Amino acid sequence: MIRSLLILAIMLSAACRLQAQDSHYWTQQYGTKSMLLSGSVIGGVEDLGAVYYNPARLATIENPAFLLSANVYEYNSLSVTDAFGNAKNSSKSTLKGVPTLAAGTFKIKQWPKHHFAYAILTRQSSDFSFGYRDEVYKDVFPTLPGNEYFGAEISLTGTSMEQWTGITWAYSVSPKLSVGVTTNYVINNQGRNNLISLQAMSAANEVAVYRYNRSYDYKETGFLWKMALASELGKWKLGLTMTTPMLSLTGKGNYRYEEFYSTIPGLGPKPEVYASTYQKGLAINTRSPFSVGFGASRNIGKNKLHLSTEWFQAINKYTVMTAADFATQSSPDSINSFRLTDQVKSVWNFGVGAEIYINPQISGFLSFSSDFSAAQSDLVRFSERSPEASNSTWNSDFYHVGGGFVLDFKWADLTLGATHTGAQQTIPRPVNFPEKAGDKIFGTGDTADVTWDRWRFVFSFSFPFLKEYAKKLEEKGSKKDDK
Repeated sequence: MIRSLLILAIMLSAACRLQAQDSHYWTQQYGTKSMLLSGSVIGGVEDLGAVYYNPARLATIENPAFLLSANVYEYNSLSVTDAFGNAKNSSKSTLKGVPTLAAGTFKIKQWPKHHFAYAILTRQSSDFSFGYRDEVYKDVFPTLPGNEYFGAEISLTGTSMEQWTGITWAYSVSPKLSVGVTTNYVINNQGRNNLISLQAMSAANEVAVYRYNRSYDYKETGFLWKMALASELGKWKLGLTMTTPMLSLTGKGNYRYEEFYSTIPGLGPKPEVYASTYQKGLAINTRSPFSVGFGASRNIGKNKLHLSTEWFQAINKYTVMTAADFATQSSPDSINSFRLTDQVKSVWNFGVGAEIYINPQISGFLSFSSDFSAAQSDLVRFSERSPEASNSTWNSDFYHVGGGFVLDFKWADLTLGATHTGAQQTIPRPVNFPEKAGDKIFGTGDTADVTWDRWRFVFSFSFPFLKEYAKKLEEKGSKKDDK
């Protein structure tokens, strides 16, 4: 059986059309204790986060329970320093509930030695969005006499949401060795949008307007598999996992481009522009890496140490989506095109977590894990208005820290804690808000600094008695059938 699983993993990694994930692979954590351990539980996961971290461990968990990680509250803060020139900054923050994982177990009567579970989890969820709006009255354009009213509105949006719905099977080959597989149905939605709106009015009450709006989005569905081994060697619990690329079922994308410019005498020789296209149902070809993970957990007295690492393969540059060339309505000789590309480098993440015994009912947790970006350092971002852009947004590395407590009662396990992730990166400034006459609005070569912080406050709960209650109902139904 083990040999068959290994052969299947190699075949799938070679034959499947590779599908996309974000350029960070360890951003989400699942399960109660697993979240506070920053996901460093490939070897010794003890809750239903096993459906993601190590499916084989499902066969060894003594008291699996229904798990609902719905009471996780996430605070996100995004700030951009000197976003549009002249020390103009932009920031936003949100606080919301985050359902990251709902999971439960079930049995099949004909296969009493086999273990099954189901799970719905959020694999990727990000919102890289910010904007700015302002108006000034000053001499912005030296070719026009006097002062001008000049206003601008800029909005940059990038969102992603990937959901996995999985069924897990696990089996104990021996008391010290088990195998498992999770089959995941994936729904992946990605989108980017850039909006720039500028307007000016001269001293002679003449108005010039510029509007630029470009966006793309796509949705894909498919299947992927995570196969795993779990073993015990002395005081060590070991785990080995392999995650296949996604086998695509459906995938379509859309692309919109709009650019409108109406000038006034004296502003410059640039001709007026009317350009618009909306292309639907474009073919999508996305790729993601095959990965291999390994973890080890060990009891040290009444404490526990967890170590995990996972390697993700590199992917050479390729085209995700191509929009058809189109002629600008106001100038048929001007041809516009767009190509969305992606390229990721090999990544090797690692994590360490500790469970600290306080008393029989309370355990403390501390953890750290890396989340290196697989994106290339020379990203061409969609906000740069280039005819070619990368599907990735962040090329900065993330680092996760976590801590908290688990309260172990007879009727439930309660988890209280917090995790933090943060990163900073420098991006090209999309628009420069002019400070004095003659300052460039576009293409200044200046940059802005983006800082992202995410706090997650965990209040999760699991109920071991639900399994016993379901078992009693099943036994009661069987007795009725016998009658």
